[in-house]
Amino acid sequence: MNDLITKISVVIPTYNEERNVKNTLISVKNQRCEIPYEIIVADGQSSDKTVSIAEKYAKVYVTPQRGKVFQLNFAVPKTSGNLLVFLDADTLIDPFFLQKIYTLFKKHKKLLACSARFKYYDGISFSIRIGSLKLTITNYFFQNIFMHAYYFFKTLFGYPELSGCNIIVRRAIFFKAGGFKEPPNSLGMDKVFSDSLIYLSRKLKKGKIKTLNFTSVLTSGRHLSVERSVKRIRQYHTKKDIYYDLAKKIE
Repeated sequence: MNDLITKISVVIPTYNEERNVKNTLISVKNQRCEIPYEIIVADGQSSDKTVSIAEKYAKVYVTPQRGKVFQLNFAVPKTSGNLLVFLDADTLIDPFFLQKIYTLFKKHKKLLACSARFKYYDGISFSIRIGSLKLTITNYFFQNIFMHAYYFFKTLFGYPELSGCNIIVRRAIFFKAGGFKEPPNSLGMDKVFSDSLIYLSRKLKKGKIKTLNFTSVLTSGRHLSVERSVKRIRQYHTKKDIYYDLAKKIE
């Protein structure tokens, strides 16, 4: 595996995201990063103004089939970066996000993939500073604490799970893991990919996957619901064999 990172590719899947994609793309466009990066939008045949908005900030590919897994897998071969950053169309990153990620992967050669901590956000937030530390608080305060604890303990106990709203992975590792896979009912793409990486690292007997605590992203809470969460948990347990078999399909 070539550890040298010379370029970053940011890949964003979209479908009818005219209300959100502009802010996401601006947050990526305004990055202060010492190495080159490209922005790729993989659109699933939107019927609104998503494509025309995205074309002002990124290279846009309209995919022949809709679906997050298909769109991302379609776009990756068209990228040229050796570090891949996958962002949802409603996720915002701070101006130094790519630089921090680049520095992390450059320093830690054994890091295969990671996700930044995320905070649910709907446009309302305020920040406070404690010394050099900046804390952003949104009106999803308790949900954010719960999710932070969930991902922290998953990593602590050796089963890290990457967050679907932001996934960062070395290009070579992405392909070795077999790319993204379509789980049952389209839920849990991030879990299947995380499990693929865990399985791969154990097979290679090297490499780490982790959730980052030193940086975070803001992502929309529009899909947050108890019903969706319960459905996802139930699906993991009732179809865990399918998830496991999917995760083992690596190169």
